[in-house]
Amino acid sequence: MLKGRDVVIISSIDWSFLWQAPQEIALRLSRAGNRVLFVENTGVRTPVLRDLGRMKSRLLRWMKSWRSDGARPVEQNLRVCSPLVLPPFGPAWRRFINRRLLLPRIAHTAALMRMRDPVLVTFLPTDSAQEMIRTLRTSRSVVVYYCGADFKELASCAADLEISERWILAESNLVLATCSELIRHCGTWNSNVHACPNGVDLSAFPQQEGSPGLIDVSSALGQSLAQINSLPRPIVGYVGGLHRLVDFPLLAAIAPARPDWSWVFVGPRQGPAAGIEGLPNVYLLGQQPHDAMVHYLRLFDVGIVPYLKCPQTRTVVPVKILHYLAAGKPAVSTDLVTVQDFNREHGVLITSDNDPGSFLRAIEKALDSAHDAVLAARRREVAAQYDWQNRVEEICSLIELQINANTRRKILEPGRSAGS
Repeated sequence: MLKGRDVVIISSIDWSFLWQAPQEIALRLSRAGNRVLFVENTGVRTPVLRDLGRMKSRLLRWMKSWRSDGARPVEQNLRVCSPLVLPPFGPAWRRFINRRLLLPRIAHTAALMRMRDPVLVTFLPTDSAQEMIRTLRTSRSVVVYYCGADFKELASCAADLEISERWILAESNLVLATCSELIRHCGTWNSNVHACPNGVDLSAFPQQEGSPGLIDVSSALGQSLAQINSLPRPIVGYVGGLHRLVDFPLLAAIAPARPDWSWVFVGPRQGPAAGIEGLPNVYLLGQQPHDAMVHYLRLFDVGIVPYLKCPQTRTVVPVKILHYLAAGKPAVSTDLVTVQDFNREHGVLITSDNDPGSFLRAIEKALDSAHDAVLAARRREVAAQYDWQNRVEEICSLIELQINANTRRKILEPGRSAGS
């Protein structure tokens, strides 16, 4: 692990939202003895009406953090910055305001933290991320681009995003990509690209089943778990955001087709849950604390990933698959390219196309092995190969190589200059 370094994480997600790679990496680096500044998501598109709640929350966090030098402490070595910036890829005046007035506040926060030669890890390929790198980077800094999606399919200005991503790829000392297609994509612009699949926090999934019993039954979590545990079996569960990549027509067809099953969704609604809201056997629990997720998963009989097959999901690697496997639960997913790649390697998933009949048959097949102890152990073995602790240690080794290369180059440069 890296130790004693300053690290800036330019995140693609807010700190308290769904727990993903940016938070996992930031937390582990800080606990290893590095000072970490976590910059919350500055976006890849222009906000729309449904984003008003998120924008209001960002404004409130920004106002609170203003009193603490622009960042709020989360742990001893970890501070979170909630930058107030205009959306990326706008007209010249908007970019000017970001570049000259708003984004420099992040550099000001880093300066107040006395950060020196920071390692810069960006999960965003936007012009805002580009400007942050320009502002924060020194000659001894290492720039890392963590490519976890085909962002041109998500951005409001795909052409502008391609330009900024090419710059970030060209300027990065190290590129990490989550799937084979993204590796090929990044390799066009950078020769130092490494596979870095998403991971899972195995420590959050202890094998003993006793810990849920320690939850106060009178607490909100205890009451919620008791409610779910009392539902008719089987319980078909989903964890994660209910967003536009979820196949709601598929869900709206299969949930009523099995009225004696319970369909439980744990995660924030990021748009209308069309077709499933109000169904008597569908339970939308909303976002729950990250550390409570394991307790919900233990109540599932099978976990599902009902994603659409479209350009936006071609490079999506659903982290929830690893959560299901870490809990020992069978997982059923639509047959995305990345899911098929994963299953060719491990053979522990059941996949289906987006046809309701096929997906239901896949779930029924999964239910046949839902309580098979041998298969549950095999699922946990696969998840263990993706433990975030091991993954972050691998990332740190790659970063150390780049730090050492920078150091050697600095030592050699005066000699080359003198001999020229």
